[in-house]
Amino acid sequence: MYLEEIETILKNKISPKFYQIDSEIYGFHYNRSSREKIIKKIMITVDLSLESIHFAIKSKVNLIISHHGLFQEQLRNFNGDLINKLSLLSRYPISIYILNTPFIAAEGGISETIMEALYLKLERPFNIKNNMGIKIPIGRICYPERYPSNNNKMNLEKLLKRMKENLKMNSIPYAGALNKEINRICIVGGSYGYEYLIRKIVRKGCDCYISFNIDHHLASIARDLGLILIEASHYNSEIIALRKLGNYFSLEFPQTEFILFESKNPIKFYT
Repeated sequence: MYLEEIETILKNKISPKFYQIDSEIYGFHYNRSSREKIIKKIMITVDLSLESIHFAIKSKVNLIISHHGLFQEQLRNFNGDLINKLSLLSRYPISIYILNTPFIAAEGGISETIMEALYLKLERPFNIKNNMGIKIPIGRICYPERYPSNNNKMNLEKLLKRMKENLKMNSIPYAGALNKEINRICIVGGSYGYEYLIRKIVRKGCDCYISFNIDHHLASIARDLGLILIEASHYNSEIIALRKLGNYFSLEFPQTEFILFESKNPIKFYT
């Protein structure tokens, strides 16, 4: 498989380029090399830790597909950690492609993967706009599907139990009453905790918001608005989506080897 082939699928289908938010890191992050470069082995990873780079080099990987980049914001200086990573990469012909927000928004991406893992039914996408005014379906508005044999309504406690089991979470931060009924849920598979977003979600008729971060200020606003907040595991949600991506690529390109690097969640829980 040529590098150009994998790039075409990534930017047009898996992680569409037009879903990029403003100036975030997206696409080839390091060593794009020739579009004619033959790719025999690809590693998929949540982030570019030193451990993941060492693993890629040891496994003789040609291309790394990572959800997160070497750095998140505009680079102001070279710290020791980044220098070590670049020093390693400079010795080997490895290319790096970053998925970022487009993989959150895409069909089959992180937001949709969380929805499917929790057995929720899609109602419609939840859109935000980038600086170009392009609508990006960053989230999914969905609801618990009721079956004829089970008319019990979903409440917060039931949803938390489902998340704990299906997303393999040890503990789940939340804001709201455990017995409160849930009718419409907005899921955003990223760290989008903004007051304007919270108010927009409520205007869309949602009574529950699942994302990757909540804080005291947002929880206080949500309480006043009657909105439940739930913090899903960043790592656990992303690794499920990337595992699904690896399976897709293995079927699409059977002659290429795909490796999922599971670095484990860097956040630990004391229980």
